[in-house]
Amino acid sequence: MERKLEAKIPIEAASPLGTLESSMDAENVLVKPCSFNQTCTRQKPKWHTFRVLPIAILTVSSCQIGFHLYSTPSFNKLLRFEPNKRLEVWRYFTYMLVHDGWSHLALNVVMQCIFAALLEISQGRLRVLTIYVLGGVTGILGAACLHPDLVVGASAGGYSLLLSNVADLVLNFHTINYRIYRAISISTLIIFDVIYDIVHIYSSREPQVSWQAHFFGGLTGLFLGLVVFKCNKPTKSTRVFFCLGLTLYFIFIASFIVLMAQIEKCGTKGLIRRQFVYLC
Repeated sequence: MERKLEAKIPIEAASPLGTLESSMDAENVLVKPCSFNQTCTRQKPKWHTFRVLPIAILTVSSCQIGFHLYSTPSFNKLLRFEPNKRLEVWRYFTYMLVHDGWSHLALNVVMQCIFAALLEISQGRLRVLTIYVLGGVTGILGAACLHPDLVVGASAGGYSLLLSNVADLVLNFHTINYRIYRAISISTLIIFDVIYDIVHIYSSREPQVSWQAHFFGGLTGLFLGLVVFKCNKPTKSTRVFFCLGLTLYFIFIASFIVLMAQIEKCGTKGLIRRQFVYLC
């Protein structure tokens, strides 16, 4: 027994971590984090990379491209917005599928994909798609009230996505990466587009731009963004923004419905417009 005890003494003295068992435990502790990370890296699900793709807006854009490829002029007339057919409700949605040429379609598709890319990652596809569709509908409602005319194109939905980025910045300014650069980029896009619309309108170029649809679509994105988008760190002001956005949007909708009813009541021939007020 004494010899066995004496034999253990050199082993304990030679090991800086204590006994053989304790040294093995320490070694396992050092090895486990590394092997765990390696296992996690190897076992990433195959769909992981697709989470960053703006699937919703890419699907919508693909439908618009396919429609432009295979649609006929007679079918376009059935889907475009016409002010004398205001009661055909589907036109408030389907006009976004119709475009005036490939250049018009390409511009709208590229811009809406850019505006939606970051939003779908942070806010989710359903929220972004809701903003896009309601922006298009509200935009054409405003255009029909201020300047009734034939309207085609998805630019109202694109503008709603652009201004909804502002709502996202307001709600999550302290948690967004590169928020200053993003704010500068959005502001620059808005300024340049406003300048382009003004120049295009006053130069009387064809086809004319429905700035009313752009304007009200953009405001819809701003107001509904405050309502629909989630806030990563809710504060007292979050509730205020929610109520403000919801109130302003419902004022928009109520005003447009009243104006549309007045226009329908008066008819095209007996309609008089004075400073954006319809009389008959």
